[in-house]
Amino acid sequence: MAEKNYSGAEGIEKIRELIHDVHIAMLTTVTEDGSLRARPMANPDRPFDGTLWFITRIDSSKTDEIRHDSEVLVSYAEPKDGKYIALSGKARIVRDRAQIHEHWTPAAKAWFPEGEDDPAAALIRVTVDSAEYWDANRSTIVRLAKLAIASVTGADNNNVGDSGKISV
Repeated sequence: MAEKNYSGAEGIEKIRELIHDVHIAMLTTVTEDGSLRARPMANPDRPFDGTLWFITRIDSSKTDEIRHDSEVLVSYAEPKDGKYIALSGKARIVRDRAQIHEHWTPAAKAWFPEGEDDPAAALIRVTVDSAEYWDANRSTIVRLAKLAIASVTGADNNNVGDSGKISV
């Protein structure tokens, strides 16, 4: 894979393109003892602009972990399209009702019986500062065929996609 680097607006656009159709992200936080803990989160249904928003319960362990250490990793995988991305950033807990209303989704009702005004509802705001990605840009069959040909013939396998680093 050819490695590329993006930054600023170009980096934000690349991240937007990569996570656009991925519905679940894995949010990794640091626990008080320094170990890592990951859990699935619904991907925000809005174009990426440098910040991610996740609806959460204020009384969850992830909110405690973020208060203790704001460094987080948000990762996405879409194997059928050969897309993988890991976003690093700082998280904070937001209790502002107007923000909760702005980022509310109908699916969140399952966790918050009182809806948007549920006092347990909060947001996790992740300000992304960097990312790494791997993007094959091809179907699984085409990628596997190119890799198989490269392994048999010794040909260059750099044409199976690209990878890179992004600074926001």
